Amino acid sequence: MSLSPAEIERFEVDGFLVVKGAFARDDALTMQSEWWSELADVYDIRRDDQSTWRQPARDLRRAKLSPVQATIATPRVRGVIDDLLGPDAWLTPKHWGRVITTFPVGGDWSLPAGLWHWDSPCAWHRDAMNGLLVAIFVGAVETHGGGTLLLAGSHRLLLKQEAALARDGWRGHTKARRELFYRSHPWLMALTGVETSLRDRIASSMENGTTIDGIPIRVVELTGEPGDMVFCHPTLVHCVSPNHGTQPRFMRIAMLQTLQLSRVRATGRLNEVG
Repeated sequence: MSLSPAEIERFEVDGFLVVKGAFARDDALTMQSEWWSELADVYDIRRDDQSTWRQPARDLRRAKLSPVQATIATPRVRGVIDDLLGPDAWLTPKHWGRVITTFPVGGDWSLPAGLWHWDSPCAWHRDAMNGLLVAIFVGAVETHGGGTLLLAGSHRLLLKQEAALARDGWRGHTKARRELFYRSHPWLMALTGVETSLRDRIASSMENGTTIDGIPIRVVELTGEPGDMVFCHPTLVHCVSPNHGTQPRFMRIAMLQTLQLSRVRATGRLNEVG
């Protein structure tokens, strides 16, 4: 096994696991150089001239399919995925997801209230986890430097909600399910902006957190170094974060799925709401 029992337990409780140095730092820096080259060619954004730095109109496209991304799939990375999804139980991705660059915007950092969401329908993971959301650090991300915000423990709350909705035969769409989750507890209502914000959002959400239905939850900001990776439960609630740091955030975000999920989706029998 690549992961210890304690690491697997941490993943099950929090819904995510940080793996430092999952792939080589030098390979991440090679990717980073390719990204800067594409930014210069497409947007005239130059690494050595901060006056040209601005947010690109879309994700980078050339870098998305670059052959250098194959270096991400180290034995360590494959072993972690095997431990979480099962050996030979998952599909090797055609590419390692979106190529995301988030440039600094200046000013003071604040905890966002909007855009909290999850990417994979809960119905796909009722009986077993059938995928992973993977965040890949291609560049260093400092505190308040645009790192994704995770709501630790939220996957367990969502699966509880999904089980109750399934028992009741409720078939609302994604937006309706999100609203149900946002309104399921005053702390969540404050975090997501449904009601008046928490008096001190950072302390209440990130330092203290709360417990809902016996499940501890808190907001965690992802920071790391080139080559680090974060493996998340596919229904973990998360949010984009503004970059108030000094350097652009360079990350890839991928969604992996199991062979079982792929087969069931291909039949068209899977309930894809949620």
